Amino acid sequence: MDKSQYITLLENVINADFSLVGGKGANLGEMIKAGLPVPGGFVVLTNSYKRFIEVNGLEKRIAIILESVDDSNPKELERASKTIQGLFEKGEIPRDILEEIDRNYQLMGSSEVAVRSSATAEDLPGTSFAGQYDTYLNVKGKEELYGYIKKCWASLWNQRALSYRLKHGIDNKHLAHGVVVQELINAEKSGILFTANPVNGRRDQMLINSSWGLGEAIVGGEVTPDQWVVDKNSGSILEERIAQKDVMTIRKVKGIELTAVPEEKQKENTLSQKEVKELFQLALKVENYFGSPQDIEWAFENGKLYLVQTRPITSLYPMPEKVKGVEGLRVHINFSLVSQGIHDPLTPMGQSVFAKVFLDSAKLFEKNINDERDLWWCKSIGGRIFVDITELLRNEKRWNKMIYNDVFSDQDPLTAEILEQFLKREKKEIIRHKDKMIPYLIKKIVPCFKLAIPIITNSLYGILFPIKAKVKAKEEWDKIIEDIEKVRKTQNTIENKLKIIDKHIRKYTRSGFAILAYIAPSSKNIEKAQKIASQYLEDTSQLKLVEKSLQNNVTTEMGEELLLIAQKLDEKGKKPTKENVEVKNFLNKYGHRSIEEMDIGIPRWEEEPEYVLSIIESYMQDQNYKHSLDKLYQGKQKAEEVIKSTKAKLDKAGAGRKAKKVEKLLTNYREVFGLREYSKYVLIKAYHIYRIIFMGIGEELVEKGRLDDKMDVFWLKFPDIMEEENLQEVVKINKEAHSRCKKLSAPRILTSTGESIYTLIEKKED
Repeated sequence: MDKSQYITLLENVINADFSLVGGKGANLGEMIKAGLPVPGGFVVLTNSYKRFIEVNGLEKRIAIILESVDDSNPKELERASKTIQGLFEKGEIPRDILEEIDRNYQLMGSSEVAVRSSATAEDLPGTSFAGQYDTYLNVKGKEELYGYIKKCWASLWNQRALSYRLKHGIDNKHLAHGVVVQELINAEKSGILFTANPVNGRRDQMLINSSWGLGEAIVGGEVTPDQWVVDKNSGSILEERIAQKDVMTIRKVKGIELTAVPEEKQKENTLSQKEVKELFQLALKVENYFGSPQDIEWAFENGKLYLVQTRPITSLYPMPEKVKGVEGLRVHINFSLVSQGIHDPLTPMGQSVFAKVFLDSAKLFEKNINDERDLWWCKSIGGRIFVDITELLRNEKRWNKMIYNDVFSDQDPLTAEILEQFLKREKKEIIRHKDKMIPYLIKKIVPCFKLAIPIITNSLYGILFPIKAKVKAKEEWDKIIEDIEKVRKTQNTIENKLKIIDKHIRKYTRSGFAILAYIAPSSKNIEKAQKIASQYLEDTSQLKLVEKSLQNNVTTEMGEELLLIAQKLDEKGKKPTKENVEVKNFLNKYGHRSIEEMDIGIPRWEEEPEYVLSIIESYMQDQNYKHSLDKLYQGKQKAEEVIKSTKAKLDKAGAGRKAKKVEKLLTNYREVFGLREYSKYVLIKAYHIYRIIFMGIGEELVEKGRLDDKMDVFWLKFPDIMEEENLQEVVKINKEAHSRCKKLSAPRILTSTGESIYTLIEKKED
């Protein structure tokens, strides 16, 4: 930077000057440094803003205005914003600052300029200020320039920005605002270019928007622009849409105005292929220089291309990391969402523990896997667990099994439909690579047997002795909890505690699946019963009712207990509190559970019972528990009636032996299959124990000065505890990353090109 106290030329600015020039100024300075065609100008530094505040005594006056503002009341916010902005417009810019503005403005020829806000808060981690502040075009003359600089400063206090800061607890005292004064490009056409496609997230595509006149019509949404999608690898145009452009922004004597586009130009192509190519090549330079996908504003004047702004694209979902030796298009499924319905990012420890469920099985197949970080096909992306399923899709004959399995079709049918649509679209690319799964599994026949034998053995036991299998399954699941409880009391060091958690998470995953195999055969009982009954009965749809209100279903039992608590408290005329005996008993039994309970970093109900109390209260409202209990009991009754009536109908049809078989299948289903939920109940109970161990580790780390709060242990990943020295810094970084990830909606499918698929893609009409 130069030696002026309050002003510096854009050409002298670098990124390190961010706190003095703001985000926009720093970006423009870096663009000039990179040799990009950026209009020249200067920056009114942030210390000018601070001096203006001080000289005009605004800090105290603003503090008084904000003292009584309710940030949830839009009218109060609007009134406060207007009052503060009025103070700026009435304030006087100090003479020494004006002299520097005059001198630099004269060097620009005192011509028309663009005056742009450049905030220091604009692109900070965890904030979202981009686009909140003002820009003014076609400003001419010193007096007008002074006025618009003050307007830019005042825009720091517009209602939207003020509301955001108040709601997010961002300090208003230490704010600063730079202002960029830049040569105005009198564009005959202008637009926005995204170096990654923001519509689908693909990093191998660019998206160009273009319209006539200045860019304000596009930014403000007044015009539908022409649009090009360009392949980033080849530069070829993949898609071109020429829009009806009815209006454009142009300069007038003072300021700008929206005017009609001449009729002959409304459907005319705004960019030639040569100009699209020129934009594409320049955009590559911008992205390579800044090292991330960019949102670029550009303009053509007299056939010359200028870049007037660039900023990172913050809305893109993070890319899967490239894995050495794993090439081509890769397909990642959002396992957090598909398997558990978790939309929010997991805490760092939640991510680490969640990934461990795959670890023990993976170690059987690959000797070089030490911990969850070595699972290249299972990664945390944007705080969610994604699993690369590409190799399972190489053979088209396998698609139906992959798409319509229990995980997708039962728990998240939308993902099944999206995957099917995606595979049809990308069929050529997916199946052109050799299917290596069968040769791989043959090569790994020993680990396959190790995994399969206990599952097959338990399944056979479940088929032959379903009721005994149910008892056996529950005993084995309960034994897992007994073992963990027994072992955890004997461990004293942090290292040993971590080893115990690691060992049991991995062990439970394998043994848990094997135990579940006792129950699994009963899942087909209704289907089998329907097949038999349909030989004698025209309509077997009623058999679906047998699924309702299952016995031995811990989730159903938990819901029933909540309803009964609501009924008891209502009859006593009491409100639900954590001191109620009924609530205490419930928490003793189910307090280890939680919303998004597969994230070990999320507090359990026993720690934060407010959710349970709110559920009970909602059941008590208008005695809602009555309807729900009736529905539950009717479900049980109806299921038993269906079994009896189906047997009777089959007996009447002369199928006595078949009638007994159908009755047995349905009765066993109701007796056994509900226990499936017990598997997760036990897993979450184990998680609860691990959570207690982690909190103990957290306390030790606080005593050693490595953490500030014992709960911060959940803002670490498993290996961090033993490998990282500065845990406080790791916690800080992870909390900031989690905050950013929380603002991102996670796709159901994520590809190696960055394509983020959230829902079914509608076919475009020609």
